[in-house]
Amino acid sequence: MTTIKVIGDILSGSYQPTLTGNRVVDASLIDHFCQNLATALHLPRIAVKADHHWNLNVEPSVLYLIDQRILQATDHLLDHRNVIAVNHTDLLRGQVGLTQTQLQAKHLIHVTN
Repeated sequence: MTTIKVIGDILSGSYQPTLTGNRVVDASLIDHFCQNLATALHLPRIAVKADHHWNLNVEPSVLYLIDQRILQATDHLLDHRNVIAVNHTDLLRGQVGLTQTQLQAKHLIHVTN
């Protein structure tokens, strides 16, 4: 099973970006995005999870969906095939259509209906 980590905020380390500035709201919004993505991709909810304490290291066996604003500050991460930029507004609103399309177009995940 593919593991997908969604990074919309980082609560530890020297770089700590947030979605809204409120940790509780951020966690809820990111979890909502994760649930919607798991449903859209027909994956168990445990396969798509938020990582609030990401240390900017990329594991090759994990797909990382990262807020585009975080990626702008850490530009070297886009060199990895398993790192996908997620539109900031999509994270806020729980909209997963564009992310699903990106994953399928790059053949990072296969969706079965």
